Amino acid sequence: MIKRFLEIIIVIKIKIGAYKVLSMDWLNAPSDKKRFNDLELIKWNTFEDGFINRAVDYYNIIGELTFKQQLKELIEFGLMRYRDMYSDIDENNLVLYQKYSRKDVCRILNWAKDDSSTMYGYRYKYGTCPIFVTYEKQEDIASSTKYEDQFVDNQTFSWMTRSKVSLDSKEAQQIIASRDNGDKIFLFIKKSDGEGTDFYYMGEVVPTDWRQTTIYNDRGEELPIVNFRLHLKTPVREDLYEYLRS
Repeated sequence: MIKRFLEIIIVIKIKIGAYKVLSMDWLNAPSDKKRFNDLELIKWNTFEDGFINRAVDYYNIIGELTFKQQLKELIEFGLMRYRDMYSDIDENNLVLYQKYSRKDVCRILNWAKDDSSTMYGYRYKYGTCPIFVTYEKQEDIASSTKYEDQFVDNQTFSWMTRSKVSLDSKEAQQIIASRDNGDKIFLFIKKSDGEGTDFYYMGEVVPTDWRQTTIYNDRGEELPIVNFRLHLKTPVREDLYEYLRS
């Protein structure tokens, strides 16, 4: 009974998430809001027991033959791409070693809003914490962001939080507590900024060790930072492991 109840809750959350995306309510960045400001696909009809209806503009344009054909081709392409690349999903609706953007991850984890523009290296929200790592740091970035993130072996990753974070801070304690409270932490890595904005999904990780340390900014000032050892639930595939480290 409890399992069935949880399954219903998950389905409801997915449907609400889909509605937010199609209604544009999921958009958060000002540039995205401006870009899609004149686009309306669906409306929530409060006069028909909460039914979702097609918006008038969408209803009118879908009658145009050219638009209808292009929309059909786009849907077919999306379904084919899903079958080829993303059908082998794990319990988190992610595919190991496939590439995702920060925006993709916000959507797939069913976050209420697109927080990708303010996520940066990681964000703890709704019981999930995606971590995004660029393995090779650029030389011209600030000293306080030259984190020493690296593999210890193919199932252990040494990761640094943001600077100015101490062990007793809320975000460090959330990560530590995730081992016991069921929250999930996900690791995403790209080799360098030259690869674009997408990251390889490395799977779920669990913090096994942590220590307070320091990092220096461009003025030579010492800043607190926390170093975590993360255990990957699935050992990294050998070819990808060697590629990222080479």
